[in-house]
Amino acid sequence: AILDFVFDFIFPKFCVVCGQEGAFLCQKCRKGLPMALQVCPMCTHPSIYGLTHDYCGKKPGMEGLIAIFDYKNEAVRRVIEAIKFSFNRDLIGDVLSGWRLPKGFGKMALVPVPLHRLRENWRGFNQAELIGLQMAGGKVGVIRGLVRVRATSQQARTVNREIRAENIRGAFGLSREGERLSGKRVVLIDDVFTSGVTMRECAKMLKKAGVKQVWGLVLAR
Repeated sequence: AILDFVFDFIFPKFCVVCGQEGAFLCQKCRKGLPMALQVCPMCTHPSIYGLTHDYCGKKPGMEGLIAIFDYKNEAVRRVIEAIKFSFNRDLIGDVLSGWRLPKGFGKMALVPVPLHRLRENWRGFNQAELIGLQMAGGKVGVIRGLVRVRATSQQARTVNREIRAENIRGAFGLSREGERLSGKRVVLIDDVFTSGVTMRECAKMLKKAGVKQVWGLVLAR
């Protein structure tokens, strides 16, 4: 506790949204983050509880998606950018304080969307994996079932949907751990869901490996 006090004195924390000293995300700003509108992960149109529409579920893909915060909100974007581009991994615990996986997900395997090894080494962590660990509360392990076999340009900086799809096509492969996921239900975890191209590509790979169901869980949409 004394060391924490000394560290905070030397390196004070400031809220990434309002700049108030004391925490990377103050309580007031955290409570003010708006919730996301739930959508079908296959067509991205509104859907009750994020369930995949019947007419969208005819081809292999995702069974549903749970998005927590609204990425269109400036405060939410600041939080995400601080995690991804300022390497603030502590923010994940702050923004998800009190959040846990829905009960129905308790026995599902948690699989993070992978980063290419060069990008993960540069950043020092995979934010999707840390989101999964935080949401699981230590009760469920995270399985690195997928690997990124090809480095790609960042999807967030690619505006055109067709270019995004081409950018990510064939970028993922199954890991040795992933080979054991056949017949299981999986929660695929990422930080942001925009066009959904990345998650759908990962889900397609998992379904080819025999995964029974794939749900998505993202910090923001």
